[in-house]
Amino acid sequence: MRTLILGLIVLIGLFGCKSVEEIRSIPQPDLSQKELAAIESEIIDFKRALLYEKVDDAKSHLNRIFQIDSTHPIALYERAKLELLAKDFQKAYSDIDKAIQRQPDNYLFYKFRLNVAVELGNTELVDKLFNELLGLTPEDQELWFYAADYYLSTKQYKRAFTLITNYEEKFGINDQILVNKYKLRVQLNELKELEKDLKNYRELYPNNPKILELSGNFYLAKKDIEKGLIYYKKLLTISPDYPEALLALADYYRSNMEMKKSYDYIEKLMRSELFPIEGKIEVLFNFIQISQQDPQLEYYTNQLIMILKTDYPNNSEVQLLYGNVLAQQKKFKEAQGEFIKALTTTPNNLNAWIQLIIIDNELNSNESIIEHAGKAIEYFPNQAELYYYRGLAYMLTEDYKSSVVDLEFGNKITGKADPLKYQFLYLIGEGYYNLDSIQLAFNYFDKALDIDPNEISLLNNYAYYLSEHDMELEKAENMSLKTIKEEPNNSTYLDTYAWILFKKKEYDKALTYIEKAVVKGGSNSSVIMEHYGDILYKVGKKDEALQIWKEAAKLSDPTELLLKKVEKETYVE
Repeated sequence: MRTLILGLIVLIGLFGCKSVEEIRSIPQPDLSQKELAAIESEIIDFKRALLYEKVDDAKSHLNRIFQIDSTHPIALYERAKLELLAKDFQKAYSDIDKAIQRQPDNYLFYKFRLNVAVELGNTELVDKLFNELLGLTPEDQELWFYAADYYLSTKQYKRAFTLITNYEEKFGINDQILVNKYKLRVQLNELKELEKDLKNYRELYPNNPKILELSGNFYLAKKDIEKGLIYYKKLLTISPDYPEALLALADYYRSNMEMKKSYDYIEKLMRSELFPIEGKIEVLFNFIQISQQDPQLEYYTNQLIMILKTDYPNNSEVQLLYGNVLAQQKKFKEAQGEFIKALTTTPNNLNAWIQLIIIDNELNSNESIIEHAGKAIEYFPNQAELYYYRGLAYMLTEDYKSSVVDLEFGNKITGKADPLKYQFLYLIGEGYYNLDSIQLAFNYFDKALDIDPNEISLLNNYAYYLSEHDMELEKAENMSLKTIKEEPNNSTYLDTYAWILFKKKEYDKALTYIEKAVVKGGSNSSVIMEHYGDILYKVGKKDEALQIWKEAAKLSDPTELLLKKVEKETYVE
C-alpha cells in the first residue's frame, strides 16, 4: 500500500521521501541520571512559566536544558513553537528540523515542521514535506485534506485536483471530496469534464444527496433551469428537509417574483432540523431585507419569525431579529420587550444595547434610556456613545449634575477626530449653563465652535444666552446673523436675532425681525410673543404691546415676568 501511495504522490510532482534511517543524523548524548532528572525538572518549570505567560522565564528554562543537551528534541520543539509565535519562521524551521534528526519517529514533529514550512511560503519545501508525511502515514485522511486545502489556497488547482482524485481512489467518495472536485473543475474551467463527472456519479450513486445538490447547482449556473429544478426536486423526494435544495428553490422562485412559492420553501427551511439556527437567522434576515421593498410581504415575515420564536423561544438572536422587525413596523413597545429579553441572556452585545436605546428614544422614555445605558456601561465602560445617550437623557429630565458627569467622562474618552467630540462639548456647555456656571458653559460652546463654526443650532443658542446676560452682543449678533442667513424662515432664529437687537436698543430693526418671526410660526410660542410685546412697548406702541402680552399669557409655559407685565399692564425688567 505504501508503494501505491508514493506512486500517487509522485503524479503531482512531489519529491521522494527519506526513510527514518536516512533522517537520523544526530545521536543521543550519553547523559547521567542526574542530568536527565535536571532536564525533566526544567521542562516542568518551563511549562509552569508558560502557563503564567512568563515567556522570558520559559526561555531561560529551555536555555538551561540546552546547556545539558544542546539538541534535546522536546526543548527544540518548544523553542520552535515560541519562534513560530514570534513569526521567526527560519529559526523555528531550523529547530524543529534538528528535533526530527534527534527523534525521527515523532510524527508530531513532522506535522509541526510542515506548518512552519507553510508559513515560510516555500512551496517546493512544502511539497517535499507533504510527500514525506503522506509516505509515513498514508492513512491519515486529515493530512490528505490539509494538503488539498494548501494547494487550493495557493491556487495550485491541478495539483489539488490530482491529490483529491488519488484520495478518492484510495478512500472512496465523501461530501467534502465531491464539493472540492466540483470547485476545482470550475476553477480549471473544465465544465464539460465536470458534467461528465456528475453524470458518472449519478449512475453510481443515484440517490446520493450531495451529488444531486451539485447537479442542481451545475445546471442552474448553466441557466438550464428546468434540468436544475429536476435534480433539486428529486433531492427533496429523498430528503424533504435538505437545506441546500430548499434554499436554492426559494431563491429561484424569488428571482422570478413568485413570492408565495419562495415563501413556502423558506418556511420548510425554517422548520428543517437539518438547517442550523445560524443559517435560519441569516436566511430570515435576507427575507426581511427584501420584504422592506414590498409591504405585502410583511405577513410572510411575521409568520417566519413566529416559527423561529416557537422553535427557539430563548434564542437571543431570534429575539433581536424579531425586535428589529417590530421596530421597523413602528411597534416600539413590543420591540423594546424583545430587546430586553435578548440582552438579559446575552448582555455583551453593544450594538443591541444601542438599538434598544434608540427604541427607548422613539418611546420618548428618558428614564428607560438612563436605565439601559447604565446597564450597557457595566459591560462596555469605555464606550463614549453610551455616556452621550445617558448624559443627554439626564439633561432632558433636568438632572443637569448627572448629565455633566456623564458627558465630561464621555468627552475625556473621545478622540479629537470623533464626530461625538462636538456633541459632547456642546451638551456639556448646555449642562453648565443650566447649572448657572455661565462662563464655563460659554468656554465649552467656544470649544465646540472651534470644531464646527457653522453649526446653526449652537450658534443660535449661544447667541441667545449671550444676549440674556448682556454679554458680547456684537459676537452674539454675528452668530445669530449666520443662522437666519442659513434658515431665513426659522421663527426661533429670527426671534433670537430680534432679541439681540432689542438688547442693543435697536428697537425699530428688532421690530422688523420679530414680526417676521411671528409670521413664520412664532405666534404659537409664548416666548416669541412676549418678545414681540416687549419690542412693541419700546417703539412706543404700548396698547399693542399689552394686547400681545395677553395673547402670549394664554399660550403654554408663560414666564412669571410675562404674567407680571399683564397684571401691571406695563413693561417690567
